[in-house]
Amino acid sequence: MADFTPTQGRYLAFIHAYTNLHGRPPAESEIAAALCVSPPSVNRMVKTLEKIGLILRQPGQPRSLQILVPENEIPPWGSRKRTTGISRSDDSSHPEKRPPATPTANLYVVTVFLMGGPVSKKFANQEISRAIEIRGDQTLDDLHRAIFKAYDRWEEHLYEFQFGRRPFDPDGPNFGIPGPGEEGTRSRDARTTSLDDLDLHPHSVFGYWFDFGDDWYHQVQVDRIEQAIPTVTYPRVIRRKGKSPPQYPDE
Repeated sequence: MADFTPTQGRYLAFIHAYTNLHGRPPAESEIAAALCVSPPSVNRMVKTLEKIGLILRQPGQPRSLQILVPENEIPPWGSRKRTTGISRSDDSSHPEKRPPATPTANLYVVTVFLMGGPVSKKFANQEISRAIEIRGDQTLDDLHRAIFKAYDRWEEHLYEFQFGRRPFDPDGPNFGIPGPGEEGTRSRDARTTSLDDLDLHPHSVFGYWFDFGDDWYHQVQVDRIEQAIPTVTYPRVIRRKGKSPPQYPDE
């Protein structure tokens, strides 16, 4: 029977669950995100688990973690119950008696490019973009708020996501916050439309128009679709390129 601490058991549980779900071991950065610890802490723990014979890895080769603990002794991921040396006779070690796994959600990784707006010469001719991760069960309004925050804006205005034959297509299906009496018209409700509702796929492109006056135009590109990590809070910004222009030119 394997002997490990509760913390070591959480690492083993996540590595095992991730490998079963994706068909490959997790990267150390994914372990850090799931367990809410720093990458150096993960690296130290991986070396410890290897030293005491709980895992095997190939130094210098990413995603090479292999658990050496028998499967029925690995704690179920997400459980806070006893995680040290689970006995084969323990009821929780039988798959049919383990707590049900948390349903997985799609994870959309999108890059939002600033395409136009009241931008001064200081910001002209340079790429200004933000990469954002958002779950498929979250809404376009959640994406709007993530973009709003990623571009350091502070005053709310109306916005619209545009889907059509081109990224900025006012005649295509568009989503925003419908005004009184507009429900069911061309402007659909972004607050009730999830990313999964849109039949998106890698390389899908659509438009995001913020502030009907100053007219900030953005192009949203779907880079890839993965599976969300249950313990991570989404949406979140994972990459910033270029400094955000001020929301108002005279700032």
